[in-house]
Amino acid sequence: MVSTFSGRLAEEVLKLLGNDYVEVLDQCNCLNYTYVLIRTRLGEFLGIAYTPVEDLRAGEIGVIPKVEKLPELVINLDSLVRALGIALVNALSHYLIAREGGLRLAQGDLKREILRFAKSPCTACFIGSITPVAEALRGQCTVYQLERRSDLRHDSYPDIDAPLIIPNCDILVITGSAIVNNTIDQILAMRRSGGAITILSGPTAAAYPPVLHELGIDAVGSSLVKEPRSVIELLKLGAGYRLLDRRGLLFKYVSVRGA
Repeated sequence: MVSTFSGRLAEEVLKLLGNDYVEVLDQCNCLNYTYVLIRTRLGEFLGIAYTPVEDLRAGEIGVIPKVEKLPELVINLDSLVRALGIALVNALSHYLIAREGGLRLAQGDLKREILRFAKSPCTACFIGSITPVAEALRGQCTVYQLERRSDLRHDSYPDIDAPLIIPNCDILVITGSAIVNNTIDQILAMRRSGGAITILSGPTAAAYPPVLHELGIDAVGSSLVKEPRSVIELLKLGAGYRLLDRRGLLFKYVSVRGA
């Protein structure tokens, strides 16, 4: 199997899971987010991941995500299958967080954490649409944004310009969708010589934080689902992140390597 960020992530989560009981109850590639619902000895947990609408193709039908097939799911050539795989990674990670009572995730604001890393003068690149956070950094850094989807691009550059921008950056803020659309390996490989502060953000980035840190991510700003069944009903109706947040259905946290 080819070694990829998502593949190693899946393998490490499975290793931590061990022989614990997990049953997949439900799954769906909804309009904005894909979800996988699992049952464990500690109850139900819901993992969500970005649905890559820009990469849709006539793929397989009826792919049911299975825990034992997780490493294969996250590197599947069908982007919708990969989304199911990452959603399952996130559901299992939420269970691991609940199981490991010693892992305390601090409720936090990613914008504040990024500002702490910014030392003027600096250059920052936001990979994906995180405009409010990017704007907060403009007073201290030269800021670039890269976006794959033309309908979300606005003032951002197309992602084909990544090789011209990323190697010059001190700070990289990457949306979790890069794990689903299979671009995260290329992004990490383009980091400037000597490294750059690397931050993973958004609900798709809800994998077990210690594993993400081991894979080279300095800080993670993500969220866990509080009420799985309520979130499922909203996702089926096309809900996005902002609505889930407004309804108080997400626990937003920041995890920093070495903290």
